[in-house]
Amino acid sequence: GMDTEDILRRFRMEIRVLAALGQHPNIARLLDAGTTDDGLPYFVMEFVEGLEIDAYCDKHRLSVRERLELASQVASVVHFAHQHTVIHRDLKPSNVLVNSRGKPKLIDFGIAKITSPELGDETVNPTRTEQRALTPDYASPEQLRGDPLTTATDVYSLGVLLFELLSGRK
Repeated sequence: GMDTEDILRRFRMEIRVLAALGQHPNIARLLDAGTTDDGLPYFVMEFVEGLEIDAYCDKHRLSVRERLELASQVASVVHFAHQHTVIHRDLKPSNVLVNSRGKPKLIDFGIAKITSPELGDETVNPTRTEQRALTPDYASPEQLRGDPLTTATDVYSLGVLLFELLSGRK
């Protein structure tokens, strides 16, 4: 399934995003990237052994304070991405893994939006509305409407994630 130009473009963009953001300790690192003999791109990422953030909180019976501290770490890494002109666009429990030491790792920048041409111009242009990639339960209103996206998109999704961590429901 890696043969459409749109998929290849997104894949190349994710490699650039991971290379640019990978120095942050709470983002899964890019270890290698290249092209196979068949001409298909690949990348190798750090393996993150952990639980989805909601499952981690429940399994370890974290208090409200501990959940807030964990969510604060996630907000900090999202802020780091924003400072580097990257909007994640798919913040949800399965994209925030927490390891056995309680350290969150943000993964899956496959639908991220780059807002600066320094990292590449593949997603600087307005978001396509005919094929919107998103997770409805966590998507911001502007994502659902197909409106232009800003860092507020991730802030909204962080709020949804925090609500879920604190209330135990969607």
